[in-house]
Amino acid sequence: MSGVVVLGGAGGIGSAVVRALSEEGRQVAVVDIAPPPPELAGLPWICGDATDPATVGAAFDALGGVTGLVHCLLSEHRAPFAEQTADALRRVLDIGAVSALEPLQQLAARAGGKPCAAVLVSSIHAGLAWGGQAPYAMAKAALEALGRAAAVELGPRGLRCNVVRPGFVMVPRNAHRWQDTATRDALTTLQPLGELARPDDIARVVAFLLGDQARFVSGETVTVDGAMTAVLPEPSA
Repeated sequence: MSGVVVLGGAGGIGSAVVRALSEEGRQVAVVDIAPPPPELAGLPWICGDATDPATVGAAFDALGGVTGLVHCLLSEHRAPFAEQTADALRRVLDIGAVSALEPLQQLAARAGGKPCAAVLVSSIHAGLAWGGQAPYAMAKAALEALGRAAAVELGPRGLRCNVVRPGFVMVPRNAHRWQDTATRDALTTLQPLGELARPDDIARVVAFLLGDQARFVSGETVTVDGAMTAVLPEPSA
């Protein structure tokens, strides 16, 4: 079975994706600025800048054959809208969206016309607005647009591209929220399923979209938020 390159494989969702793919028997190579956690130390792991095409190319080279790509990169610049700067916005866009362009091109080129698949990890922020997060929302919306374009333009070359759009997920970078009892209870009340998502919940969807069972799924954005964004708030009076 050919391998998958995971960009951002040390993060909460990224590491869950790496584990899920490894459990399926896939070969995985990872690019991240952080070193691998102990349980993933045996994998080809490129410690470097995942926005650098040469670094990404080294991950592709580490695998005998590559048929998959997962993009789990993100950046934030939290500030009120009136205080955002163009430089900060460009930085977030470069890491969160522009960085997916060349890896997608590399995947299609290296697959040589054979079937291959990519999954870009977005966020519900791509379709909603939350104070102080304009650059992050823009980057995720741009990432989704790039994924659709890849599906259409690279489809004739055998590449499927889909987007997974998680809601709130219990990952280390937001642990201060879900480890606080009051905040966790407030977040849970927003979930029709009555619980918060774990990284594995997202990873399993990513793994499905990379696999043969999803061979005719392309150009889609799959929301994985437990129906949180499907709720229509009712007025109190």
